[in-house]
Amino acid sequence: MAEYERRLLDKDDLTKLYELTNPKLNPKPILHTVISYQSNEWVIEDSHQLRGYRASKGSLAMKVRKYEAKNAWPSSCRLGIGVFEGDKLIHVLIAKNLGEKPISEEKATLPLDEVLSAISSSRSKVIREHLYSQGKK
Repeated sequence: MAEYERRLLDKDDLTKLYELTNPKLNPKPILHTVISYQSNEWVIEDSHQLRGYRASKGSLAMKVRKYEAKNAWPSSCRLGIGVFEGDKLIHVLIAKNLGEKPISEEKATLPLDEVLSAISSSRSKVIREHLYSQGKK
C-alpha cells in the first residue's frame, strides 16, 4: 500500500528552504514555525528552532495537522516557516494545501547498484558476463 506525503510548499518555497538549510551556508538563518491569525502579523508558533530540510518540512506538516484538527487551518490562520535574521522576521514560506504525493517505496541500495544502474547494468548481468568470460556458464 502506497503512503502519501502532504504537499504544503510550492516548488519555489521548497527551493528556498533547500537553500536556507544548506549546511555550508554561513551565517545560518534562524528558522521557526510561525503563525498568523487573520492578519499579516506573524508570530513564532513554536520556540523550537528548525534545522534541516526534512525536519523543517516535517515540523510544518505536524503544525498543519494540529491546527487542521482544530478546524483553524486554513480558514482562521496561516502557518509557515519564518526566516529570521537576529530577532527580525525577513521572509515567510507560507503553507498551502497543494494535495498529496505518493512516497516512493525504493529498496535500500548499495553504491555499486547505483553505479550499475547508471550504466544500464545490474549485478546479475555483470556476474553472468564475468562467468562467461572465465569459460564458466
